[in-house]
Amino acid sequence: MGIATVFPQKRIKRVKLSDLEESTDDWNTTLKKTCIINLKNVCYVLIINMNWRFEKLNHVSADFGFLNGADIVERYSIYLIKAAADLAIKYDNDLKQPSDFTLEIINLKNLALGMLPDLKNQTLLNILELIHEYSMTDLFPNISIAIRLYLALPCTTASCERSFSKLKLIKTILRFTMNQNRLTNLPLLSIEKEITKTVDFDSVIDNFSAIKARKIKF
Repeated sequence: MGIATVFPQKRIKRVKLSDLEESTDDWNTTLKKTCIINLKNVCYVLIINMNWRFEKLNHVSADFGFLNGADIVERYSIYLIKAAADLAIKYDNDLKQPSDFTLEIINLKNLALGMLPDLKNQTLLNILELIHEYSMTDLFPNISIAIRLYLALPCTTASCERSFSKLKLIKTILRFTMNQNRLTNLPLLSIEKEITKTVDFDSVIDNFSAIKARKIKF
């Protein structure tokens, strides 16, 4: 009847393989080399960023390192005065009067040696707690500010990334009309869940009901 017995093959049916089976399709050699080069470049950039971040952290730690107990005990007064003056110049908006800061570090060295026998093993947080425990913030205002600056510096960007991930989970399409104040507080409660678990919710509910109650008390 004049009809061809061989039909043209329009497409190849591919069978989905399991993870343990190997695909019969071979990669294009050029495409494979391109993927390998791109992956190497990404890894190289990540390594450079990590090295740069750790280098900056080491610089910051070196700037504030003279405030820990070991350096206060072992370092000479000349080194402490120079380190305090350099730090006051870098953070001139927070630390006023470099001469006062250098005088404070020498007075702290003489005073802390008598108050803390194991001053060499004390951290910056311990020294800050000592200053607040004995109400010496008026005597060492710049040292207190410098220690709080160092303790508040973020070591990583994990907190920022965590806030964005929590925001994606909290602000769904059902909560799209949430106001800014509530949207700010909910991720904070979710991120700091260890502190949130210690909150007495009964007192919070009582305070909320007392504020929102419409019943008039006579």
